[in-house]
Amino acid sequence: MKEISEAKAVTFEEVTVVDKVWQMIRFLVVTGMIFAASFFALNYQAYTSILANVLNSEGHAEAEKILTASAADIDPDLLLPVMEGEAETQKNYAWLDFPVVPTDNRLVIPRLGRSVPLVEMGTENIEGEDWSELEKQIQSGLQMGVVHYPGTAKPGQIGNVFITGHSSYYPWDPGQFKDVFAVLGQLEVGDEYYVYYDQRKYTYKVTEKFEVQPDNVNVLQQPHDKKVSTLMTCTPVGTTLRRLIIRAEDVS
Repeated sequence: MKEISEAKAVTFEEVTVVDKVWQMIRFLVVTGMIFAASFFALNYQAYTSILANVLNSEGHAEAEKILTASAADIDPDLLLPVMEGEAETQKNYAWLDFPVVPTDNRLVIPRLGRSVPLVEMGTENIEGEDWSELEKQIQSGLQMGVVHYPGTAKPGQIGNVFITGHSSYYPWDPGQFKDVFAVLGQLEVGDEYYVYYDQRKYTYKVTEKFEVQPDNVNVLQQPHDKKVSTLMTCTPVGTTLRRLIIRAEDVS
């Protein structure tokens, strides 16, 4: 009788352990599904942008073509047709030989189909080392486009023109550029992008593509012998685990 009771106790204990294991597995699966659903709900705009680039390849190619054409220097004769024999009129409009550029500062990346306002930040907070206020201003600037990081070189200067943008951000944020760099990883070495700054166009060719830890400040370094530009965003999309870095040289 005693042996039977002991056998039942052992059996009951074994079943309980198995049940606990299965309960743990079910908990992990359900938790994982809830996390995944929440993650994609918070970052749906960014992943929708990525998916659209993949599925709508023709539209993406057309956008790239249009932006590439718009960045090309325009023949003034196409802008202002001059009748034969009106040489004096043509001379009066010789200023049209200058390239036509946007009136605002802007970053144009034909490969990604992106034309984005470039927001200029002041440098007073860097000089005062008020980093928390600087971060607030940068986040505010990112609502209006991509941000030219304060204290870094300006386009055309020797140094590093550092530009940062969101790959994804909170859906309730009022900004319209929360996923502007969601597809930045599609840029490859050899691709070109353009920065329009103070009514001039600067052309940059990608030379490097790599990832760094969030606390790596070396990417902000300013070379003293060449003109480069850096584009930065968070990666993987929807996280702040690492930073994607696109380094390019000025080939204007």
